[in-house]
Amino acid sequence: MRGPLPAAVTDGRAASWIAAVILLAFPTVGMLAKHGMSTLGIALAVLLGALLLLDRRLPWPGWALVAPVAALLAVQALDLLVAPSCPPCADRWPQAAGAAVLLLPLAAGGTVAAARLDRVLVRRALVAGVLIGALVALVELGLDAPIYRLLNGRDPGEAVSLSRYNRGIVALVLLALVAGGVLWGEGRRVWAVALLAAVGAVSMLGISLIAHLCLLLGLVTLVAGAVAERLVRVAMVVVVAVQMLSAPWAANAVYDWVITDNVAISDLAIRHRLELWDHGGALARERPWTGWGLDAFDHRPIDPERLAKAQRMTKPEPHPHNAGLQLWVETGVVGVLLGIAFLAAVAWRIGRLPRALRPWATALLAVGLLPGLVSFGLWQTTYLAMAAVAAFAVGLLRDKDSRAE
Repeated sequence: MRGPLPAAVTDGRAASWIAAVILLAFPTVGMLAKHGMSTLGIALAVLLGALLLLDRRLPWPGWALVAPVAALLAVQALDLLVAPSCPPCADRWPQAAGAAVLLLPLAAGGTVAAARLDRVLVRRALVAGVLIGALVALVELGLDAPIYRLLNGRDPGEAVSLSRYNRGIVALVLLALVAGGVLWGEGRRVWAVALLAAVGAVSMLGISLIAHLCLLLGLVTLVAGAVAERLVRVAMVVVVAVQMLSAPWAANAVYDWVITDNVAISDLAIRHRLELWDHGGALARERPWTGWGLDAFDHRPIDPERLAKAQRMTKPEPHPHNAGLQLWVETGVVGVLLGIAFLAAVAWRIGRLPRALRPWATALLAVGLLPGLVSFGLWQTTYLAMAAVAAFAVGLLRDKDSRAE
């Protein structure tokens, strides 16, 4: 027999305040302490999940999303057991699996309705959080990191690289898209445009090309999605799937062309990625069916000839800065196909949203995919957390829930 639960649990008040506080803090925490985003994202998933379990209302993400993730984790575990290329990597699997298990229900939709969140309260917290985060970003980027220096006791003359804000800016853009959708849905369209323009202007103060492109891609996808959201979504899945399937061969071919024709690339970050992708392509083609196992990219040696040609790559890196290559290296073609299946399932779920919400969710998907394809590691908890929290926030755009998403 279950005893009576406090009214605050059953009527959604506790869940509403938890979600409001975390969404209010998330953009600012992302700017000042990027790894804090993983803490906040997991805290949101755990606390809301606990409240829902107490009231037996935990939503099921659906097999379309669960099956590819579960199968991918199983392939990783099998690789680590059967042919471990990196024995210490076995310690990383529980972290990746735990993050997926905790964050997937949060991101999959239905949590806002199941938790009976006060949408008005949590929406206001989200918009306020984005505005505060944008103000903090403006101060940090424009005035040489005064808050970071104060909180960390840094000397005024010590250099602070603007690159430390790259991930926080991407998180700010993700949540700004949802906040813009909130204002647009409330009829405050001028405010929605102003908010997105302000976040775009702030993001341009950073030095990351990816951060600069994220909002631009989001806005282009949003406008295109308003005209033909299904076509945009299908095209996105097809383009990303083709890139993932061809990643090893394309990476080697592009790098060979750069080396053979002595193409000048002034951007050091781009040159570094081309070298990492070339190394990742070579690893993937050595073991294309099963891959090398979780975290193998960080532990497999670089071919001496490739290392001799490289200008920026000097040692193995934690990940290849491309989700498709990372899946090839870690899990082979099986993992790549599972990744594509998950992407298709996400696109299908977006297609089940109310028509007015689909362009916003499609734009969010585009912005979430871009860093994973050119910058972030697939299993980095900060990346998973920012994507999950933004996806969770999409549920706030609905005024009511007439059916499961």
